[in-house]
Amino acid sequence: SLKALFRPITVMVPDRQLIMENMLMAEGFVEAKMLAKKFASLYYLLEDMLSPQTHYDWGLRAIKSVLVVAGSLLRAEEGQVESDVLFRALRDFNIPKIISADMVIFMGLLNDLFLGVDPPRKRDVEFEKVIEATAVEMGLTVEDDFILRIVQLSELLAIRHCIFLMGCTGGGRTEAYRVLAKAIQKGVDVPEEEIVNDYLRACNKKKVVLRDINPKSISTQEFYGYVNLSTREWKDGMMSYYMRELATIPDEDPKWIILDGDLDANWIESMNSTMDDNRLLTLPSNERIRLLPHMKLIFEIRNLKFATPATATRA
Repeated sequence: SLKALFRPITVMVPDRQLIMENMLMAEGFVEAKMLAKKFASLYYLLEDMLSPQTHYDWGLRAIKSVLVVAGSLLRAEEGQVESDVLFRALRDFNIPKIISADMVIFMGLLNDLFLGVDPPRKRDVEFEKVIEATAVEMGLTVEDDFILRIVQLSELLAIRHCIFLMGCTGGGRTEAYRVLAKAIQKGVDVPEEEIVNDYLRACNKKKVVLRDINPKSISTQEFYGYVNLSTREWKDGMMSYYMRELATIPDEDPKWIILDGDLDANWIESMNSTMDDNRLLTLPSNERIRLLPHMKLIFEIRNLKFATPATATRA
């Protein structure tokens, strides 16, 4: 029969709660078992109860990011209540991607699972003042929500090297990262240990190098590069040129590559290894260029309509 020609295999869904428990213990949490149960329950409920959005990701990659944040928060101050720390990590990491219609459900589930826990968001007041002053200098109208989005962007940059800035045209995406870049360069005049914002602590008063590319305005060959068939020589595209240029600059000042344009399978699929933990851009010539720790990818997009799940879960 046909079945005899194939080798049967079994694929099992990984036990997320067990993975969470082990990672929490590795991050230094004593109450790992109890916290993992709450964490797993929350993500299962969020999958079922929130509206289906292409940018929502409740898988292992997102779980790992939250746990890394929780671990850094736990180590930042001694004597903290562990449930408070995990609550803060879950709230502060997920709120930037939750749409307003789902916010009540998200906060309701979080408060139900962590009863009586509601630690205030740690604010870097000095940095927020610098952001506000920078925005005014750039001729922008300053609103609390806009400042909050910029702060959230800086918090994500501290833990992720690839970020999606989503929103409609005129929604303030470009101005958000431009204001943040100038605010970081201005910096704050306080001792390093008093800086609350992790990304600012690492980059305070350093110049942010920006490189903008619109991938939809050029061909895939012009974006990544190609081999000249007549001379057999490799010619860099815009992405490979900028990555090579920024990687060879000797300093460790922050460097952001802005990819301004809707996602398209024609060019984004080859970026998957750059967007995940490998941080490698593999070119058609088989050369690999590494995205260094101080280099970030920021995608300025309208939506994830044409993005595959593999791409959507990497930011």
